[in-house]
Amino acid sequence: MAGACSKELDVRLRKATVKGAVMAYQSSGGTRATRAGSDYFSGFNTVDAAGNVRPIRFITDRGDTLDMRISAVQSLSEKYLLLDGFFEMLVNDHQVVYNVLLVDLNTEYVYGIKGVKDLYEDLPVFSDDYGCWYFVSSGTVVKLNASNPDNLTVEPCLAEGQQAKKYWVNANGVIYYEDWDGNSKFKCPGGRTYTFEELLGVSSASVFCGHSGVFYAAAGNIYKISLQGSNTLQAQVVWESDLETWNSVYAPYDKVYCPNPKRKEHIAVNNNSNSLYVFNEELNEMRKIEQSESIPFIREYCGWESARWTNAFVTSESLFIFDESYKKLYQISLADYSVHMVDMVQAGYEVGQGTVSCSLDSPGLSFAGLCYADGKNVVGMINEDGTITANEKTATDTPIVSLVRLN
Repeated sequence: MAGACSKELDVRLRKATVKGAVMAYQSSGGTRATRAGSDYFSGFNTVDAAGNVRPIRFITDRGDTLDMRISAVQSLSEKYLLLDGFFEMLVNDHQVVYNVLLVDLNTEYVYGIKGVKDLYEDLPVFSDDYGCWYFVSSGTVVKLNASNPDNLTVEPCLAEGQQAKKYWVNANGVIYYEDWDGNSKFKCPGGRTYTFEELLGVSSASVFCGHSGVFYAAAGNIYKISLQGSNTLQAQVVWESDLETWNSVYAPYDKVYCPNPKRKEHIAVNNNSNSLYVFNEELNEMRKIEQSESIPFIREYCGWESARWTNAFVTSESLFIFDESYKKLYQISLADYSVHMVDMVQAGYEVGQGTVSCSLDSPGLSFAGLCYADGKNVVGMINEDGTITANEKTATDTPIVSLVRLN
């Protein structure tokens, strides 16, 4: 376990005050002076299941409380979270600096992660079937093995010079990533890298991860991408489109596919014809569902793209899609694909892009925004029945600039 020190206190850092947290958020007005450890309070607070709010601070082995520089919080799993920032550590009587800490949500113990300099918190965290987690650091994908928290190991996953604008890791540890030039590639655990052209024979496709843990690609047809051994990928057509009929169904290559864990399906929105394209991976079947209501275009899905750029969020019950201005919210039921619209302005709230968070395992959307009734910025929930519940304990005069759902 790591320890921290400051110019005034030669002590070891033991814990971070995160026990019971279900979400974390940052207010832009959090900077203030402290007596030790740092002159900077990050403004990060946690919220527990009862709605109680408390700041993230650090506890030493002497019981002292310190404020330290936290720039980002990211959920790793139900047990752990990551803190990005500047943390001075006392390890084996030597002062070192870590930029990323692993924190146990149950024990609150903190652990320094070597070799990680910059956490890109906007991109999600993935895990494989071997107990490893993946996240983006300094523009590249890294793999963290935390089976022994006192001996954390991190290794880069991409070849030197390869960057990930967005990425996805499946259960077998296969990485799909797109670089800043728009090039898409698959990387095997053994190191071999495939382009679309080599693997699929096409230059463009929409990739999504199946509920079974393997990748699929939509490019008119649906391809299932299987790992053979540790270094070979095989693409097989599991559903073939029929473009000869007037009302043909195909698998759009330029749409975002969002998961439906309730029905083991995947949803793409065709905004030009007010219809949904739904792929069932158990039946290997694609169908089109016509909608009477216009549905917004999905830019990106938060499960694999930056939360600051996406407008689509999937909970255990619904696919939520914001319109471009974040003023209206379209809710698609995962049970029957019915559509319901929530007007956020009429409901009395202004929601900002990048301050919405959710979990595939839990209902409802968490959000931060302005409450028109009193002019306060609050954290709240958009419930599955369309109602909105604000946590008055989070009310602040300053904007809330980030929000992370922890479970």
